[in-house]
Amino acid sequence: MTTPLFVGLDLGGTEVKVGLCGSTGEVVWSDRGPSNAHLGQQAILGALAEAVEAALSEATTRGAEVRAIGLGTPGIVDPESGVIRFPVANLGGWHGTDIVGFFRDRFQVPAVVENDANSAAWCEYCCGAGVGARVLLVATVGTGIGGGAVIDGELVRGSIGGAMELGHTLYQHDGRPCNCGLIGCLEAYAGGWAMASEWGTRRGLREVPSVSELVKAGLDGDEGANEVLDDGARALGAGLMSSLHLLNPDVVVIGGGIIDARPRHLELIEQELRSKVLPKASTDLRVVQAQHGNRAGLIGAAMCAEKFVREEGTG
Repeated sequence: MTTPLFVGLDLGGTEVKVGLCGSTGEVVWSDRGPSNAHLGQQAILGALAEAVEAALSEATTRGAEVRAIGLGTPGIVDPESGVIRFPVANLGGWHGTDIVGFFRDRFQVPAVVENDANSAAWCEYCCGAGVGARVLLVATVGTGIGGGAVIDGELVRGSIGGAMELGHTLYQHDGRPCNCGLIGCLEAYAGGWAMASEWGTRRGLREVPSVSELVKAGLDGDEGANEVLDDGARALGAGLMSSLHLLNPDVVVIGGGIIDARPRHLELIEQELRSKVLPKASTDLRVVQAQHGNRAGLIGAAMCAEKFVREEGTG
């Protein structure tokens, strides 16, 4: 019997990650290449097609069969059509792209498209730190704050695919301006860009330092950097209070590069979170670190494809 495999793609502003996954999420092959996002829609589609072709070739070499393709992408993905609903920063011309149709016509293989944060959440639910959860909340700390949730085995997408924007929940009603155009968003306090900006301001720098510079300085013992990072971690813990009271998760998974590099960040998030929520929201609650790091997006996309095939009986 031919081994079934699923292609998972994780699209970013600078690169495309691609992998072949088995039906339980194991990665048997992976690669990465430039996304060519700065060149616009057709260049991005070309980069995705090249990644899929490499995966299909690898599957053939292994004597396996690709049953479906899954893509995790930035932006609001319409749950019914898979079309990107609104313009996406750093992905020129991506708005309105029919990615499902593109994959189907080019490769004659079923395809699904999911928001990248949702893909990461689905990965942790299927084969990561959230396995067995009835209600799972996932928060990622990177340049911004990402979020996703799974309730009773289904991703929470919202009416047009825009649910679980944790970074843009209100943290302070008259607070800092956020990059999204709103005021007082959680991301403006707990996101990597916000913490790096605050650190640069306190140091009197003309240019905003990178998130990696901030984290490295903290790990090297810079007191100012660690103070900013600690404040950001506590802000995220406090900012999750509303989500915990709304969803009542049994597992909260926290991931992202800052969490991977700095264990103290997760500790402070959990301490602040538990100090702010009602007992009914924290009873039996587990707060854990994400397991799959920067592979979560491609694994989750592949698992979305696996779910589609399993439920639709295609492939």
